[in-house]
Order: sequence, then structure tokens, then C-alpha cells
Amino acid sequence: MNNVFVVILILLLGIISPCIGQDVVSLDAKDLQGAKVLKSDSYAGRALFGYIDGGAELYLEYGFKKLGRQEVLYSSEKFVVEIYQMAGPNEAYGIFSVQRFKCVPVDSLLPNTCLSKYQLQAVVGDCYLSIVNESGSEAARRGSIALLRVLMSRIKARPPRWPSIFSDEKLKPQMRGLVVAYGHLGLQNGYSGWTPLFESFENFTVMVVPVATGEQHLAIAYVNISCCGEIDEFCRLVGFERKAGEELMSLTKDGSQYVARQIGKQVLLFAVSSPSFPGLAAYVDLLSR
Repeated sequence: MNNVFVVILILLLGIISPCIGQDVVSLDAKDLQGAKVLKSDSYAGRALFGYIDGGAELYLEYGFKKLGRQEVLYSSEKFVVEIYQMAGPNEAYGIFSVQRFKCVPVDSLLPNTCLSKYQLQAVVGDCYLSIVNESGSEAARRGSIALLRVLMSRIKARPPRWPSIFSDEKLKPQMRGLVVAYGHLGLQNGYSGWTPLFESFENFTVMVVPVATGEQHLAIAYVNISCCGEIDEFCRLVGFERKAGEELMSLTKDGSQYVARQIGKQVLLFAVSSPSFPGLAAYVDLLSR
């Protein structure tokens, strides 16, 4: 009897959380009335180089595992559905965060989505989803959303977990703009202005929330540089005259104010702003908590 229960449980997990199982979730024609699957392919690990010309390294930087790709015909529109299984929810959000351009969330109930004329991107659990349509029509965009909702129902919703600084109420309105880089390629694609600060480091993670851009700019970041002593080297590159520590240190240089505070051996809370940014003190206070 116990064996029967275990088998049933495994089957159920395969239905509701396919992105953490052996196979990446895929669309079945039975899932959506009127849909027809024209073609299905899959790629795992470094085989991704055979599919993405010149872009596979970015996905591998975020812990890419598998890709399921389908061509789908629905409502007289043709779609290419790609589901990338990443190392975890944080990595799935990360690859999403550095690839969304000129797009908007589908609605308030689907915050980690980005819809443009020809593409719908989304994060669900440890999966990054891309649904591309050929026509760019309103009907095609509605079809993309219908496909997404079906796929979401089959993927376990495991939310990302961010450092506590990003849970503060003051940053919540800006969290949709969070950029997560797990290396050089992610930083180049997601927050290229900071690339020179990290050129000499091999392994790092940068999570940055742009509160405001332009002349009155402010960005709040969590920086993890894995090798010993490299936090001090980072601070030297920024221009600080002393080593990082648990006390806040501040510097004004080239029209920007830099504030930093070290936590443990590898983590730095970091902010860059225009010196006259309105309410700057309240944001700087986030780094000292």
C-alpha cells in the first residue's frame, strides 16, 4: 500500500512541478482547445550552443539545465514557445531580468511577466518562459497570454528569495526593476554601466534595484564577491580610501555619491546616487540595518 502511495505522489509531482523533475514542461494540444503542436525539440546543458548562436553562454552563467521548445498554432496564429529550466527560481528570474526590453507586465497578478508586440516573457518557479508570435497582432498577444496561463498551471510556483534589504517597504515599488547578474555577461546585459567595477573579478553576484535613473539617479545593490579580499579590491576600484567594514562609508566622485557597508566576508551593500537625490538619507539608512 505504501508503495502505491509513493508512485501516485511521484506522478502528481510530475504534473504540477515539471520544471524540477526529469523533463521540462511542454504544451499538450489537449491543454488548450484549438491549439496544435507543430514541432517539439529539447536541449540540455551545453547542447544549447546548437540552438542559440552566440547567446548560450549567458544562459549557462545562470545555471541553465534544459530547454523545451515547441512551435504551436493557436487561434490562426503561430507561436514559438521556449521553456528554460534554470538552476533555481533566483536564476530563472535573473535571466529574465537581463532580457526584458521595452515591454510591460501582463497585469498586477502576473508581476514577473513582460509583454511586447512580438514576445511574452515570464518567470514561473525555476523556469524562464519566452513565447514569440509571428504577427505582432492583438490576437497574437492574447494567444500568448492564453498559452502562458496553461503552462503556469503546470509549473510549481516557487518564488525567488532575495536578501532582506530588498524586502523593505521603501523598495517595493521598484522591485519590478530588480536586475540580477551572476557574472560578467549578466552584468553587461542587465546593468552595463557597472561593468568596469567588476572586470577584475571572476565570480560574483550583483542584485541591483534602480530606484531612479537620469540626472537624479539612485541604485541600491547587494554585491557578493566570492573570493577572500576581493571586497576590499572592489572598494578600492570605486575610490574608497579605506577598507570596507560594518560601518557605512561614503564617497562623492564624478557627480555621484557612493555608499557601502560590508556584511561578513563576501557581501557588500552598495548604493550609487546623485548627491542631491530627494530623500537620499532614508535610502542610505537601508544599508545600515
